[in-house]
Amino acid sequence: MKTNSLKSVVVAVVAGSVLAVAPAFALSSVETETVTKAISTAKVVDVSGKAAKLVAAATKENKTDVAVTAVTSAIKSHPSTIGSVIVSVLKVSPESTEAVVTAALDAAPQSALTILAAAAEGAPAFADKAVAVASAKMPTRASAFEREVAIVKGRRTVEAAAFQGGSVSQAARTAGTPTQSYGQTGSDPSRPPTPPTP
Repeated sequence: MKTNSLKSVVVAVVAGSVLAVAPAFALSSVETETVTKAISTAKVVDVSGKAAKLVAAATKENKTDVAVTAVTSAIKSHPSTIGSVIVSVLKVSPESTEAVVTAALDAAPQSALTILAAAAEGAPAFADKAVAVASAKMPTRASAFEREVAIVKGRRTVEAAAFQGGSVSQAARTAGTPTQSYGQTGSDPSRPPTPPTP
């Protein structure tokens, strides 16, 4: 009898501690609904800014959950904003990259390259983690993910050199014989003349 009451007290204490700790690491349904409503009712041009403001206003413990909720809500209500929302959210909370990429890939797997490019743009320090997450979810597209992130990194390198006063140089191309210099008949010696029309 005493053992049963001790077990029930232990179970009650453990259950109470789980319930007390859970809200600190997850959004309540009211908070989730508030974020979802704010994103879904925003104008398309305001969605990225609204998402970034919501993530910035969240507590440190809830930033990732708010970021995931904002991104998935934006994908569902305004799918054309997927790239800009991910960039803006990850600039505010780059440590949320893995969770945001996972949620975005679950919500819109057909936009995987856009999601990866946006994640690499918004959180360049976490770009490799984003590729790892996406490659784990879609292993057959891993090389495409790596290539997309490499393109974004290359573009950022060129932009950084240009904005910091550096010079961006390109190797000169060798002059070759053009295949067709003009669109007129007979201008290219290697091209046979067109017969006149009757």
